[in-house]
Amino acid sequence: MEGRIFEIITSDRKGKVDTRNDNVGIITIFDLADDVQENATVEFELESDDNGEQYARFIRTVERNQTIFNTEDRDRWYEWGENEENDFLTNIVPRIQLDIRSNPEKAYKLWAIDLYDYTNDRYADLKTQNTPFFTCSKYNYKGKPYDPAYAVSFNKKDYEYYRRNYPECDIYFWINWTQLEYKTFRVQPVYGVWRAPFAKMAQLIESKEVALHTYAHRVNDDHNAKDSYIFSLADENVFEKIL
Repeated sequence: MEGRIFEIITSDRKGKVDTRNDNVGIITIFDLADDVQENATVEFELESDDNGEQYARFIRTVERNQTIFNTEDRDRWYEWGENEENDFLTNIVPRIQLDIRSNPEKAYKLWAIDLYDYTNDRYADLKTQNTPFFTCSKYNYKGKPYDPAYAVSFNKKDYEYYRRNYPECDIYFWINWTQLEYKTFRVQPVYGVWRAPFAKMAQLIESKEVALHTYAHRVNDDHNAKDSYIFSLADENVFEKIL
């Protein structure tokens, strides 16, 4: 299994690992390597003591991409997303000359879509992405390999939720690649805001013209999305660059 380290007791080479699995939860992990740091993703064996209590035995640190937070730390990403939404409304929306505001339904409906576009009288949502999907060229978009400089992810859970509740909404992608290299992969700097009608994205998903990527590190994860569809911002039939 894999999990995220959030506490280390250096003297005993042990700590706490969040397995993100509802049947296992947060457990003690033993035999940590000396260079393991908090917030690292680690692979471990799940074992039980004489009383049947589960614990983890460290195997290795999992090499991950450079991101602001651990990619499986959902709560911190939610908090960061709220800040990005406020930044978008304050600094970006005035530049694109649309009357987009926080969706008032969020005050009484916790999981309501984030935004409402009063100019076009429709719901909207924001996806902010800062790290490219460097290895996406192993997949095809409309029959051709993806260019990682323009590839964006869209959670399958979001697709299913919007299809049920907001089929006419727009999705805004605010992109700023802050990491341009990973191993042997490199991308060009990309910054901007693109708008896509969800209906057009759904059409491509349902016609199987976009790839569905399953996250290797979330197989036993009950808290994070397990897979995402991959789109290309270069597809002008779907994405309109507005900034």
